[in-house]
Amino acid sequence: MVVLIVGADKIAAFIPKLEELGAEKVLHWNARSQKVTKYSIPLSTDLVIFCTDFLHHTAARTIKKKVKERGLPAVYCRRAWSEIAPEVEQLLTPKKRTSAHPCQCRGCQNCSCKRRVH
Repeated sequence: MVVLIVGADKIAAFIPKLEELGAEKVLHWNARSQKVTKYSIPLSTDLVIFCTDFLHHTAARTIKKKVKERGLPAVYCRRAWSEIAPEVEQLLTPKKRTSAHPCQCRGCQNCSCKRRVH
């Protein structure tokens, strides 16, 4: 699982906490300048965290648009882990399956995915 942190000058406090939750790699873009808008979000990114206190407005707008286009989950905070901890934990913790079927349906006949065999 790869987490991209956009903004903030120092992310050293976030890294061990994200690794505890299963993040294998943490990328950081210091977005104080507009040149960050030219970066492309890595394909392996699973979550984007925006630290809004240290973020160029144009960069924030452009990166937010790229995140939405890719359908990636995004979390926004000022600078404290306590602001985003519950939301990040929910996004990074593997979800438990309640159904035996891979598509989470209750049965093959009335399955919403229209597949006969699972």
